[in-house]
Amino acid sequence: MRNCRNLRTRAVLDCETKSYYWLTVVAQDRGAVSLSSRLDLFVRVDDVNDNVPLSVEPAYQPAVPENAAPGTTVVQLRAFDLDHGGGDAELAFQLTAGDSQGHFAIDARTGQGGSIL
Repeated sequence: MRNCRNLRTRAVLDCETKSYYWLTVVAQDRGAVSLSSRLDLFVRVDDVNDNVPLSVEPAYQPAVPENAAPGTTVVQLRAFDLDHGGGDAELAFQLTAGDSQGHFAIDARTGQGGSIL
């Protein structure tokens, strides 16, 4: 079709900065008396997973008594992900190193860590 035009991006878009754009396009003919029509476009910027989850605290240094009962909460970890509404994303937590004897456990959903001695 001869009178087709593509709307393209001219820069990288970032959903966390701006999640949508309202654009106006005008189509105009080349007649002696020019006529035109207007088209309003709503362009949604889809989010992609481009940010890593971040801890609320820069470092955690909890302490637990040596005679603490199994199941004692040691610390509750908090993190957020900018990809999902500024921090409302559901994150999964996993203990991956430093507990070869199996003394600790973490709730994957809440980030609550406890001793299981």
